[in-house]
Amino acid sequence: MKIGIIGGGISGVAAAFWIDKMLSEEGIDGEITLLEKDNSLGGSIGTVEKEGFTIESGPNGFLNSKPHTLQLFDDADLNDNLLPSNDAARKRFIMRDSKLVKLPEKPGEFLTSDILSFQGKLRVAAELFIPKKKNNKDETVAEFATRRLGKEACEYLISPMVSGVFAGDPYKLSLKSCFPVIADLEETYGGLFKGMLRKKNKKSGPAGPGGVLTSYRGGLINALDDLSNKTKNVEYRLGDGVNRVEKIHDKFHVKTASVNEFDFDHLVVTCPSYVASEFFKDMDNELSASLNEIHYAPAFVVGFGLDEEDVKHDLDGFGYLIPPKENRKILGALFTSSIFPERAPEGKKLVRVIMGGDRNPWIVGKPEEELVLMALEGINDTLGIKGHPEVVQYFKWNMAIPQYYQGHSKIVKSIEKASEGAGDLYIGGNILYGIGINDCTRTSFEIAEKLVQNIKAQQ
Repeated sequence: MKIGIIGGGISGVAAAFWIDKMLSEEGIDGEITLLEKDNSLGGSIGTVEKEGFTIESGPNGFLNSKPHTLQLFDDADLNDNLLPSNDAARKRFIMRDSKLVKLPEKPGEFLTSDILSFQGKLRVAAELFIPKKKNNKDETVAEFATRRLGKEACEYLISPMVSGVFAGDPYKLSLKSCFPVIADLEETYGGLFKGMLRKKNKKSGPAGPGGVLTSYRGGLINALDDLSNKTKNVEYRLGDGVNRVEKIHDKFHVKTASVNEFDFDHLVVTCPSYVASEFFKDMDNELSASLNEIHYAPAFVVGFGLDEEDVKHDLDGFGYLIPPKENRKILGALFTSSIFPERAPEGKKLVRVIMGGDRNPWIVGKPEEELVLMALEGINDTLGIKGHPEVVQYFKWNMAIPQYYQGHSKIVKSIEKASEGAGDLYIGGNILYGIGINDCTRTSFEIAEKLVQNIKAQQ
């Protein structure tokens, strides 16, 4: 049985690990080949070590409140390498009127906070009395937030959250596709506060994104390398991107850039949708078109290594996000050395700045050196930085994060229908069901289970 996996990010590596493990447990012989166009595993995950600083190119980690990523490392006996964030870094900030305001963690803090005006707080409190939506409209995040919490809360609480997760525009993103748990609170319980209270009373787990941010010792790229080394029947072919996929005699015939050709009985796709759209054109034009409908937002990430004496702000927290109303060129900054003290040498600070997103596509046309200067200017006055950074490391992604716009659920159904029609084709990664590491590992686990069950049924 030959199984192909296209894409060597966390989704592809997790799928390879679990498929290998499950086949072995079932006593099924299988040859697994993972094809990755880059010369290393990682995808959007990458780690650079520079003068004692550990700088991530993409995700910073995952929340330990969801099971699948934890299960992945547990199954691979790599739990000891997990790195929980510092307890002191739980504080998060939002910029309002050019000042950093601590995001309230408790109801009492919300009442005294400057995050919203008195009228804005009253409007949020009135959410308890807002009736449940009566139609099935696929609301945007902004439509939902404004309807239930008010415009001010949408602008200063929800909009920066959307920037922090999707680098997206809440006026375009679908609530039920991007934040299904939040949509379910209203659908099931009639409102946000009602739902959170009921879930708390039932002890049914957190209603929101709880948990501790968790990374991996030495950086997330080490996690992928270690996971790949735990597989027994997987061949990793790096630097070999896929150009074309066809279905010939019930096999997936795959041609790569290096003129290699493979025939697979089962095919798992975890690469970006715009890449998959190109290589599926000859096999299924409708599938290709649906994959191409998903828009991607650009991102520019730059890490600044600083001497602590050159930073006036104590960086006591996770970092801060900036609402679009503040008219800044950056989306926010993470205080990486406060989140994970191991990421900077003693006496040094590491700040990671994020720019771009769906609202700021102009970054694609700017030279990297100009963007670095913008990023540094963006944090200078806020954090009180003097002098020059000791280390600068940047990463530019012209197509970084998929955006689940209104109507995304229709795209999902179209892709699901096409993949089922193709037979033994599995679409994973962050294309359909969520963009976070936890979403990706959950999807990979479900694909592995389904694939192995299909093999058993075909025997």
